[in-house]
Amino acid sequence: MKRWLLVILPLLSFAGDSYQVVEGEGYHYVTVSLTDVNRIVCEQEIAGVVYSKEKSIEIKRRGNNAWLKILPVKEGDKVSYPSYPREVYIECGGKIFSLIVLPKKVPARTIVLKVPFEKKEVARRFEELNPYEKTILALVKSVYREVPPPGYTVKELNKKVKEFNEADLYLLRSYIGARYEVREYLVRAKKDIVLQEGSFVPYLERPLALSLIKPSLKKGESTRLIVVSLRGD
Repeated sequence: MKRWLLVILPLLSFAGDSYQVVEGEGYHYVTVSLTDVNRIVCEQEIAGVVYSKEKSIEIKRRGNNAWLKILPVKEGDKVSYPSYPREVYIECGGKIFSLIVLPKKVPARTIVLKVPFEKKEVARRFEELNPYEKTILALVKSVYREVPPPGYTVKELNKKVKEFNEADLYLLRSYIGARYEVREYLVRAKKDIVLQEGSFVPYLERPLALSLIKPSLKKGESTRLIVVSLRGD
């Protein structure tokens, strides 16, 4: 099977902790941005959203996306954003997700709702639906958009895996399917540097495609590296 490199359009900014997966019954605590618009994603269409509008919160939905915003409160000439928890109930894929929303002073967040089902078989069908190149491209696009591919399990890792003279490499999360695995890395520059996909190949396991989001970095800047690999088990 051939290996190939893939480059997609630059992403201007990225925060490694901007993503959270919610799966299973019961209440789930989710962190959202106090001031920015947050995104909630369902693998299927979001059928309904219930929340208290009296608690300075607004949610708009369309298709499998919903956008959550903490509304400012004006007292006289002063405007503030109340940071107390809110309850939100979302119907996704025939299941009700109960969320305890915790607003914090962080950038916009993405919350992914995972509906329980036989994941491995769903992942296998997705992987076999299109020719090899289209499947690899679809995997990269899904991870780039912070949406798990159909049937894929997400593992949050957030660990440093390699130190170079010019940059550090962190493994943020892994998306695990039936045949393929997509790993999302964060590259943080220690000095001004121009990155190349090929320079990372010796440090990766069974890579099939690499997508470096922003190859030119200034000292202190970060970018994502998305790697599609064959599963090892």
